Amino acid sequence: MNRKLYKSIFLGILILVSFLTAPGILGETLESSPVETSEEELSLETMFQDPNRVILANEYIAVAVNKSSDATGRFGVKVTGGDPFRSGDEEKPLIYGFEKPWTSFTTIRIDDKDYIFGGKTRKRSGGTGEYGKIINSPVLDPETKSILMTCGFGAVEVTQDISVVESTTTGYPDTAKIKYTLVNKDDVPREVGVRVVIDTMLGENDGAPFRIGETAVQTDSVFDISRLPEFWQAFDTLAEPKVIAQGTLKGREATPPDFLYFTNWGSVADSYWEVPLVPERDFTRAGEFELDSAAVYTWQPITIPAAGSITYVLYYGLGGVTVVPGQLQLGVSSPAQVSLAEKEKTFSIVAYIQNTGEGPAMSTRARLNLPPGLALVGKKPQEIYIGKLAPGEMTQLHWDVKPTGSIIGTLSPYSVVTSAINIPENKVERSIRVVGPPKLVLTVNPPLSLKIVNDLISPDPYPITAVIKNAGESEAFGVTGSLQLGEGMKPAPKEILRRYVGNLKPGEEYKLTWFLTPEGIGKRTYVGVQFESTSTEPVMYIGGILLPVLIPKIRLVPLNTPKPGEFLAIEVRAENLPNLTGVDLNINFDPEFTEIIRVSRGLFFIENKAMTPWNPGNLNNLEGIVEKIGGSRVSAGPVNSTLATIHCKISSKPGETEIRPTKINLRSDLDKIPSYAVEGLRVIINEKGGMKIEPIKVE
Repeated sequence: MNRKLYKSIFLGILILVSFLTAPGILGETLESSPVETSEEELSLETMFQDPNRVILANEYIAVAVNKSSDATGRFGVKVTGGDPFRSGDEEKPLIYGFEKPWTSFTTIRIDDKDYIFGGKTRKRSGGTGEYGKIINSPVLDPETKSILMTCGFGAVEVTQDISVVESTTTGYPDTAKIKYTLVNKDDVPREVGVRVVIDTMLGENDGAPFRIGETAVQTDSVFDISRLPEFWQAFDTLAEPKVIAQGTLKGREATPPDFLYFTNWGSVADSYWEVPLVPERDFTRAGEFELDSAAVYTWQPITIPAAGSITYVLYYGLGGVTVVPGQLQLGVSSPAQVSLAEKEKTFSIVAYIQNTGEGPAMSTRARLNLPPGLALVGKKPQEIYIGKLAPGEMTQLHWDVKPTGSIIGTLSPYSVVTSAINIPENKVERSIRVVGPPKLVLTVNPPLSLKIVNDLISPDPYPITAVIKNAGESEAFGVTGSLQLGEGMKPAPKEILRRYVGNLKPGEEYKLTWFLTPEGIGKRTYVGVQFESTSTEPVMYIGGILLPVLIPKIRLVPLNTPKPGEFLAIEVRAENLPNLTGVDLNINFDPEFTEIIRVSRGLFFIENKAMTPWNPGNLNNLEGIVEKIGGSRVSAGPVNSTLATIHCKISSKPGETEIRPTKINLRSDLDKIPSYAVEGLRVIINEKGGMKIEPIKVE
C-alpha cells in the first residue's frame, strides 16, 4: 500500500477513535472521552485515555503514560505510521510495555537519598524503592499538547512533562520529549540529581547495538558529557532496518547528561542510582537469558537554592537515516536543519557502511563532499580509509561540520561516497537547511519606588516584570528566566526565582512576572534579571532599588480579640532587625489582671528545620514577671520573625493593665544592633464587659 495513503487511513482511524469508544490503535477499548482539540490540531495529533493509560498519538508515533494503580507515571513509546519513506516499522515498540508501561523509570536523588518518581509498583523496576507523594496524577494538557504529572519529595516538587516534537534528523514530529522540572520549595538549598532509564526496544529486537559517533556499542559502556555527540541511534541491520531509534543529546532543548550508560535493563532495574557495569558483558538481562538493552541518562546532583529550580530534557524517538542499497550498503544521518546560533557551532554527519556482498570489500574508503556553505571542522580528513570489510561486516564514520554563514536556506545536498577496489562505489545525498541565529531581547520596566504606608513597605509583594522576545531568525530553545537578588530582597512566599519558559519562535515574546518581599533596612540594593537559552548567549538587566527605612522594633502583637475572662495569645516579634543571632528578654505584667499560662517557642529559634537553644523563661505569676525568655542560633535569623508566643488569661473585672517587654538583650555576631523601639500592650476592660487592646510605647 502507498505510504501516504496508509498514513491518511491511519490518521482517519485515529481521529475516529478519539471521538468514539471504539477499538483504539492498540486494539483495546477506550472508555473515556478525548481531550477536546480543534480540527486543525486533530490533523496533527490526538489525545485520549483508557483505564490504564493516558495517550498522545499522531501519524508517526504514540506516547503512553501509565495511570493505573501500579507504576503510575511510567511511560512507553511506540511507532504508529513511522518513517514515511520506509515500510516495516509500523506499530512497532520503541520502549517496552506501551500497553501498560512499567519498565522505564526515573530516580530522583535528594541529599543522597533516592526516590522513584511516580506511583509504587510490585514489579522488579522499583519494587523495593522509596517513593514520594503524587501531587497530580497523569493528565492531558490540550494547551501544551503534553502529558503532565507532579510528585513531591518533601519540599522538592518534580513535574514530568512528555510531549511529541520534531526529530532533529527526520524533521517529522516523531520524537518524544521527556522533560523533568525540579523545584526547591524549601528555604534551604538541596542537592538534587536525576537518573532516567529508557528500556529501549526496536520492534522485536531487544538487543540491537547502540550507535554513537564511530562506535557500535554491544556491551556495557559509559560516555561522559565530554564524549557525547548530538545523537545516538540504534537499528539492527542497515540492509533492512525495521525501526531506527534515536536519542538526541544536544541541540534544541536537550540537556546533555553527565553520564550516558548503555547496559542491560535488569542491572538498572535492580539498582536505583548507581549503574553496575561489567566490562565486555553483553545486553543479556541480568539474572536471565534474553537480550534486553537499556539507555540510562544520569545528571549528577547539583545544588538547587531555596526558591530555585532546574529543568532537564531528553529526546527519544525515530532517527533519520538516508539509505541507498548496494553491495556497499550506505546510510547517512545528520540534522535536517542547523542554526548559525553561537552555541551550535558544529554538527555531526554520520555514515554507516555495510558489506552486503558474498566476498570481502578490499581497500574500502569513504569520502565526504560538502557544498558551499558547509566546512569540515577538526583534523579528520574528508576521505577516510576503512580497509577490508568482511561479508556482513558494518562500520560507521563521523565528521564534524559547521555552517560558514555564507549561505542561508536549503543548501545543495552534501554527499558521502563509499568505494572499494573490487566493488562499485555507492553514493548518498542528503540536504541540510541553514537558518539564521535566534536573538533574545530583554525589556524590563524600571522597578517601582518603594514607600512606607501605615508603617509597612508598599507595594508588598513587589512585582518585577520582564518581557523576553526572540528577535532572531530561528527558534530559541529552552529559554529560562531567573532573578539574582541583592540584600534586603527575598522571594515572596511560593515564588520561584528560576522559571523555565520553553521555546520562542522568531518574533514571539513572553511576559514573566516575579513577586518579591522587600525589607525595610534603608539600603540601596539591586535586582538582576537574566534570560538564557540552549541556543543563545544570556541577556541581562540590573536595576537599582532603594529600600526605605522601617523602624526596628521589639513589640507585642495580640493574635485574637477575647472577651474579659477569656484566653489571649500574644506574639513577641522582632521586626526590621537584620543579623540577629540571639535574644533574651523579660515580660512584665500585673498579676491582678493577667495570668500567664505558658510561653512557647517562636519561629526565630528554628534553624534549618531544627530546634535551636531556647528558654521559655522563669514564670512567676505572683510577682508578675517571666524572666530570661529567649535563646540563640548560629546564623542570622529573618529580618522579621516571632520570638515567642505568650498564652495568658485576662481578668473579667473592669480596669486597665499593661503587658511590657523589658530588659531586652539583642545579640549579633555579624553586625552592630541598630537602635530600636519597644512596644507593649495596654488592655482596657470596661464596666459593660467590653475589652480593648492597644499598643503602647515602652521607654
